[in-house]
Amino acid sequence: MDIMHRPTWVEIDLNALRHNLLSIQKKIGQQIKIMGIVKADAYGHGDYEVSRVLLRHGVAMLGIAILEEGIQLRDKGIQAPLLLLGGIFEEQIDTVIHHDVIPSVYDLGLAEVLSKRAQYFQKTMNVHVYVDTGMGSIGVRYDKAVEFVRSLQEMKNLSIGGIYTHCSGSDERESAYTDLQISRFRDVLAHLDAIKIRIPLRHMANSGAIIGHPNAYFTMVRPGLSLYGLYPSDEVSRDIGVRPVMCFKTRIIHIKDMEPGDAVGYGRAHTVAKPTRVATLPFGYDDGYNRLLSGSGQVIIRGVKAPIIGRVCMDQCFVDVTHVQGATVGDEVVVYGSQGQESISVESVAKQLNTIPYEITCNMSKRVPRVYVNGYKDEA
Repeated sequence: MDIMHRPTWVEIDLNALRHNLLSIQKKIGQQIKIMGIVKADAYGHGDYEVSRVLLRHGVAMLGIAILEEGIQLRDKGIQAPLLLLGGIFEEQIDTVIHHDVIPSVYDLGLAEVLSKRAQYFQKTMNVHVYVDTGMGSIGVRYDKAVEFVRSLQEMKNLSIGGIYTHCSGSDERESAYTDLQISRFRDVLAHLDAIKIRIPLRHMANSGAIIGHPNAYFTMVRPGLSLYGLYPSDEVSRDIGVRPVMCFKTRIIHIKDMEPGDAVGYGRAHTVAKPTRVATLPFGYDDGYNRLLSGSGQVIIRGVKAPIIGRVCMDQCFVDVTHVQGATVGDEVVVYGSQGQESISVESVAKQLNTIPYEITCNMSKRVPRVYVNGYKDEA
């Protein structure tokens, strides 16, 4: 088997990504714009490659979290509007302007510096106002937002292209708090309309709200996790029809027959009780596979689930393949994803670790190559 990349890799199915984007568009309707969230290296899927697919298929903007993500996308040739969802420091403003990144504004002092620097560079900066309706992070408080926007309008070389807020609990079955946030945001918009301030892009809905709160759509939505075929929690409906984009794979690098009393791995955490075939897999916690899965994780080999035994090491782990008929060195192993009739979902691993799917995909190490499949020639 000819493998040109490291034999531990992540496959990114670009067909699935396109399918998910179209499913989201169908859910929200053609009149609502989409901002594709590609922060955190597109949740571990590869921000540049994902961005190209999203832009080819109609997203209006891309959402990033830190300035460095925007610089990286610009350096690779992405020219689409980039909204910087995170905060910035005063010393970063010139770089924001230089790379034509749309900053979120939430502080008048910072906005004044942005205005002055935009004047210096003879540029008009598009900005989006971030309104805090209950998330408690950066953002101007909802009850101060109208006054804030009025002050912002007086500043030279700033154009308010958007206004947004963020849901803190849209992935929860209980919707009262999300409804309160929606109401607060609607009140802000209504007051702005009343004084003839009409901001074109109004956005609130993340993946959870796209699925469960249509009244949070406004003029644009911001799917993140759902683009990648995952759901933010078990409490949201699964009727949107997305499918996983990421599949984590490796190959058996060694198989050893072990006898009763033999120990496996660091700390002799697992001692073999009967004759056992143990496969070594060339990946570990430095690849993003959580060490808490020691002795409890599973993989799929030849369509059969096999348990991780012993401790997950930095660069390798061990699997009992005694029951896997014909298992041999070189066999493909699925860590997250499907093989034959079996599957191990990112969500199931997240639940096992008492965490969220976001953390599982975002923790995928940079040293694990991303292999793009099912793409057009100019995408993959």
